[in-house]
Amino acid sequence: MNHSLFRNRSFLVMMIGEAIQGGGIWTSVVANLQFLKSHVPSDLGKSLILMCGLFLGVLISPQAGVWADRYDKKKIMLISGLARCLAPVVMFAALWYGSVALMLLSVVIMQVSATVYMPTVQAALPFVVPGSELLKANSVFFNVSTIARIGGTAAAGVLVSVMNLYTVYALSLVLYAMLFLLLTQLKIPQAVPSASSNKREKIRFAELFPLVRREPSILIALINIGVITLFLGGFNLLVLKFSEIQHKPELMGWIYSLEGTSILIAGLFAKRVIGARNLVTSSTLFMFVFAVSFAGMSFSESSVAVLGSYVVFGCAVAFFFPMLTTLFQIKVPKESQGRFFSFRGMLDRIMFQFALLATGACLDWIGISSYLLALSFLTVLSGMVTWVMARRHSMDVRQPVAGNTLEG
Repeated sequence: MNHSLFRNRSFLVMMIGEAIQGGGIWTSVVANLQFLKSHVPSDLGKSLILMCGLFLGVLISPQAGVWADRYDKKKIMLISGLARCLAPVVMFAALWYGSVALMLLSVVIMQVSATVYMPTVQAALPFVVPGSELLKANSVFFNVSTIARIGGTAAAGVLVSVMNLYTVYALSLVLYAMLFLLLTQLKIPQAVPSASSNKREKIRFAELFPLVRREPSILIALINIGVITLFLGGFNLLVLKFSEIQHKPELMGWIYSLEGTSILIAGLFAKRVIGARNLVTSSTLFMFVFAVSFAGMSFSESSVAVLGSYVVFGCAVAFFFPMLTTLFQIKVPKESQGRFFSFRGMLDRIMFQFALLATGACLDWIGISSYLLALSFLTVLSGMVTWVMARRHSMDVRQPVAGNTLEG
């Protein structure tokens, strides 16, 4: 096996940084849910509160993308990492006063920092990894994120039961400080300057839209990601509901652990199974796997059905998201990737807001089983439409062979 990727110092720094920031984020998420559980009884109310940070993230996404393409990516990551340290500090005050408003401020800081940080990391990856290693790098990146989520949620789940929330948020602050120190060691090669001397003045977010229209493979990927985000946006609310329906508080931990573990295990085989296959049609086929998992979850009173469906979902996620991230990094020019991934993050946040509201409302109005069956039908429909589009336009996007680099 070629281990050159794991001798890449910059890539390793980015992966360790992702593990640290992921652990901090998920520790904060679980602690925030515990805080909300004590202060907001309604599912719809919880979803509305969580939407606030996402909404502000949408507003600043265009500018965040321009920053990622215009300025030094390392400096942007350092600034956003430093700003993230303020979130747990604000939560100390929220705990002291029992203030939901201060909790909202903390969520906003977290979302704004992530809005700037994540697209910058994704745009930086093609600068430190050769094109022939992108799919492997994205799979590793996704697996590291999953490990951080498993570890973060599992650790936070234990910590909130044996410690007070002050201690939990203090630990997240320590993790964010570690991330900032680690990022000082990162080295990202600079893009080759263009012939134009006034490049900075020409960078505009709106330049992305003609690119998306010219590349139907990007549009197909965005459509399918949007549908899956409908489920991911309400993920935590659904997990809470499953545990309430079955009167098993421990079910939350099992869902997070099994779903995350299935992503991790399946991710080990993603590069080997996908290889040089067509990323467009291969990713579209996984929409039908997602639909099966959602239908299985509709048997909400059965622990076996719910847990098994989350395992299927996790396996599909392990292939689906690295494939589409690689597709984006291949089809989008390097000098535009900061704006593109910021644009994708903006779409994700819009969908997350809608998903939070829809999930909370549907859980209150029609019940979890009907909602999941409707989502399963929508996923099948999206898969069929995008499959036909891909076949009609003969779309074929594959990872570059070894020795090649990405073309800007």
